[in-house]
Amino acid sequence: MVYDCHNIIINNNNNNKGGGADGEGEGPHRKQVLSMDSVAPSWVGSAFLFIKSDDVDLSSLFQNEKTQLKVYKALKIALADATGSGGGCEILKVYESTFGMQLKFTKEDRCLKFLHSYKNKALQQALQSHFEKLSIPMTTFSTELKAGTMKLDEFLDQEEICIRHIKENMPNHLRDDKISELEEDLKRLVLCNTSYSSIAAQHSVVPAETPSPMSPSCLSSSSSSPSQGNGSPLCLPNHFEFHDTLFEDHVLNHNDHCSFAKYVGRNWKQVGRSLQANCRGLRYSAIDNIAYEFEREGLYEQAYQMLLKFIQCEGKKAFMSRLIAALEENELIGIAEKLLNISND
Repeated sequence: MVYDCHNIIINNNNNNKGGGADGEGEGPHRKQVLSMDSVAPSWVGSAFLFIKSDDVDLSSLFQNEKTQLKVYKALKIALADATGSGGGCEILKVYESTFGMQLKFTKEDRCLKFLHSYKNKALQQALQSHFEKLSIPMTTFSTELKAGTMKLDEFLDQEEICIRHIKENMPNHLRDDKISELEEDLKRLVLCNTSYSSIAAQHSVVPAETPSPMSPSCLSSSSSSPSQGNGSPLCLPNHFEFHDTLFEDHVLNHNDHCSFAKYVGRNWKQVGRSLQANCRGLRYSAIDNIAYEFEREGLYEQAYQMLLKFIQCEGKKAFMSRLIAALEENELIGIAEKLLNISND
């Protein structure tokens, strides 16, 4: 299987070199690049990942408005599994004619982890798993990884060559508008999970002691299920969605608290800042104060105290769904799965 990325790159370069009919030329674009460089990360690279399935037409699924967001979410979560938490990898564009995507790396260690996952077939297994959760068969498919016109599949045993070519092919355009729209849709989905928790509080729903998965189909088949304004089925107020599975929501308990502090590590601050948006107790300098006050005690205690602050301030509104949404927002999928007791076997 061979895909040609050359035209993609040449077209982008032609757009950037100027000399077009509009007369804007190189000057305005050069000025934009310089302004971006002032805040750009020190390590940037780009690669193209193409996926061809013998079971299903992925291009058609992505072009279909009903399945587009689910396909994108599966791609994004699989990448998060492959590169680890904390960002450093993003999708710039999804190509529909020959299904694939352009990836941008801003951290070399994330790029290395991606290469390891790709070489060891962990990324391919994650893609298969997340697509199958959407009832999309992916039993037989192939992938190809390229940096410009260089086929990286032939050099996976030589990391230095792969990294060099990925870094040499720095992206010369911003994220595609369609990807920006899908990212906003995902954010709204996360906020929707939080809103379910608010509805639960208003209706005095008795929280469950432990989250239990529930198939979305069992709710959508019910004629009495509530619906959103657009007519689409709405999750029950005491449930939230994670990886297309519904879980019973509940107020964070001691086990949740300790598990979070155990697994989150140095990422506790970014989770705290996500919770901060809807928790006054974590605003202003609260997170920095916790970091300073409990520096000697280490990361576990800092994470424990941050979540304790959240629980104390939010009381009966300190729902598991809000913590899961914050973890999802920061691509800490593995930690969310551990809190929900989801097996990766």
